Order: sequence, then structure tokens, then C-alpha cells
Amino acid sequence: MSNELLSPAEMSEADRLTIAAGPADGIGLMRRAGGAVAAEVLKRYPSAKHIHVLCGPGNNGGDGYVVARILAGSGVGTSVWVSGAPRPESDAALAAAECPIKPRPLSDFDAKPGSIVIDALYGAGLSKPLSGDAAKAIDTVTALSLPVVAVDLPSGVSGISGDILGRAFRAEVTITFARKKPGHLLLPGRGQCGEIVLADIGIGDGIIAQLAVSTFENVPDLWLQEFPVPAVDAHKYKRGHVGVFSGGPSATGAARLSALAAARSGAGAVP
Repeated sequence: MSNELLSPAEMSEADRLTIAAGPADGIGLMRRAGGAVAAEVLKRYPSAKHIHVLCGPGNNGGDGYVVARILAGSGVGTSVWVSGAPRPESDAALAAAECPIKPRPLSDFDAKPGSIVIDALYGAGLSKPLSGDAAKAIDTVTALSLPVVAVDLPSGVSGISGDILGRAFRAEVTITFARKKPGHLLLPGRGQCGEIVLADIGIGDGIIAQLAVSTFENVPDLWLQEFPVPAVDAHKYKRGHVGVFSGGPSATGAARLSALAAARSGAGAVP
């Protein structure tokens, strides 16, 4: 099912299993992820004056370097701002080496109205509150009302709980990979994500099945097959009754809504 929700740890394991199964390696998956983000940005913002890519030191930042390389190669004015160097010989370091744009420190981040921001700082794996240069960047983006495209999850949102860890970007669109994370759906993080785009980067259903996922998005596909359908000869005495108790004349709203819902869902009688 495509309605599984992956924790950051489960997503990391899905990456590992995919790489182990081949043929894609870590940098290959990163290139696919960055390519998916770049394609979405070019489609949505064809007239952008300038695009600022904010890169963290981990894999989320590695995706950002790929995005910046593709955007620059497409003729879009692109700047890269970094909060720290990738670990040597990591996939993110390889992606950074492939990016032709000279990075500048996030502490110097500056932007003008009309530009777009790609948030590739920390993604779903963040476990501590955002502060310092990242928080300052959020203030700058917010003051200028710049559209934000988040890679995986807006930085500052917990991928597990949806909690805001200190501060968080408010994205216009969030592009995530393989499956959504709980933080995409749980408030208050849900309100920071904007439209959520699920991109296929080659992590197949067979890989997800190996994870024994136990958390799912509540969509009709999850329960529709078990939903009771009345027989053609059913009548109200075969479909159960629902009794709704109300407060006084000025407190009947909830009771009325409950009664309407019970009748609409198939109760035989609703006294």
C-alpha cells in the first residue's frame, strides 16, 4: 500500500535496503531525489528571478546540492548557502563536489523579493530545536514572504511527531520521497508543509514491505473493504439503533450533528 507512513529511522532503512539491492547506490538515490525536486521547482516557478538553495551538512543538504546543480544548468540564477560542510567522502560530499556553484555561509544569507527558497537544511531527521543561522534565515524568508520549497520536510518540523522544534520554515510545497512521514500529517507540522508531493526515486513496494510498517495514513483504501454494506433486503430493524442524548435547548448542536452522522452512516433508527 502507498499509504504507509515511515519514521525517519524507517526511511533510512529503506534507503539502505534499496542501495543493498542495487543497482542504485547512495549518490544515485541522492541524484534522483534532487532531480525530482528540481523538476518540480522548474515546473512551478518558471519565471523565478533567483533561487536560493539552503543546504545542511547531511543527506538533505546533499539533495540540495543536486537541486542547485540542475537549476544552474537550466539557466536559472542560483545561490547556495550552507550551514556546515558535508562529512568527507559521504554522498553529500560527492554531491557538493559536483555542484559548480561556490557555496556561501548561511550566516550571510540574504535575499531579495521575488526569489524562491529551497529548504534543504535538515529535513525529517532533525532531533533538536533550530536556532542560530537557521532561525535567522527563517526570519529573513518570512519577512520577505518568499515562497519556500521544502526537501522532504520543512526544517524545524519533527518527522516523527509533527512538533515544531524551535522554529520552522512554512513551505508552499514539500517534496518527499517513497512515502510520507508522520510529521507531514500531524499538527502543527502539517500546517508548515503546504502541498505535499510524493516523488518516486526507485524505492519500491517490495522494499517498504520488508520494514513491517505499522503506521498508516487514514485513507479509504485502508478500511473500505471492511466497511459494512447493507443487504438489498435490509430494513431499519436489521441495521441497529443509535440513541443520542442532548443537553438543554441551547446545547443541542453536538447532539444534532451526531444524530445526522449516525443516520448518514447507515443506522436503522436514530431516536
